[in-house]
Amino acid sequence: MTKLNQRRDAESRRVAALTGRAAVVTGAAQGIGAGCAKELAARGCDILLADIKAEGLERQVAALGTAFPDRRIEGYALDVRQQRDCFDMAEHARETLGSIDIMVNSAGIISPCASTDVTQDDWEKLLSINLSGVFYCCQAAARLMRERGGVIVNLSSIASKAAWPGRVSYATAKAGITAITESLAVEWASLGIRVNAVAPAWVNTEILRQGVEQGVVAVDNLNRAIPLGRVAEVEDVCDAIAFLVSDAARYITGQVIYVDGGYLAGAPDASIRAGRSS
Repeated sequence: MTKLNQRRDAESRRVAALTGRAAVVTGAAQGIGAGCAKELAARGCDILLADIKAEGLERQVAALGTAFPDRRIEGYALDVRQQRDCFDMAEHARETLGSIDIMVNSAGIISPCASTDVTQDDWEKLLSINLSGVFYCCQAAARLMRERGGVIVNLSSIASKAAWPGRVSYATAKAGITAITESLAVEWASLGIRVNAVAPAWVNTEILRQGVEQGVVAVDNLNRAIPLGRVAEVEDVCDAIAFLVSDAARYITGQVIYVDGGYLAGAPDASIRAGRSS
């Protein structure tokens, strides 16, 4: 087999791997969520993209519809803080895609702030989006998945294990995602539902670039602290998610996969600083 044919054969297997499965991705208007929706569509999934940011959501739905005209691509305006909205989103997925086979919970925010300055509104907003929203979407998906099984992947962070100034709310939420992931994986295993999490280090997204502009992240320092010598690209995280939702990971559940270029295994330095950002 020629190298060209080998590449074509590999691409064919990649596309066929998830063909016909229905996937919901939250936080899909940008960043990891948008990248994940694109990757799952490329691998054969029909997709419902969900986000509270209407303009970005419409843009991503249109782009995927053009790139993958043979897929069903839907958009849904979702506030993950509202349990009822999450349940309604799942019902919409059932009506438009048939069910939910794959749920990727990528919606989240980060708002660096010195811990003594965190307000009650700051705390409650971040935890309601980053933690409660994940649980509500897991609930919503599982109510459909219990009929025939499925896979859930939650977006965590290395902040669940490593600590830096000004990230107490974010770290608390991401540590909670580990507990949610492990608890639901055990409870729902008998239903044929696998639940895992992916925990990236810093990823080259809009959020990281904003942090650089605001002076709360120093990328050169991060690159020196990461054994593989660079921050992650969105594709690095999406490939890990695509693996976890595939049949190749059929015996993996209740796990947190750290996509961090070796950061936690190395000797992290104080590469980021405390400071409020909008």
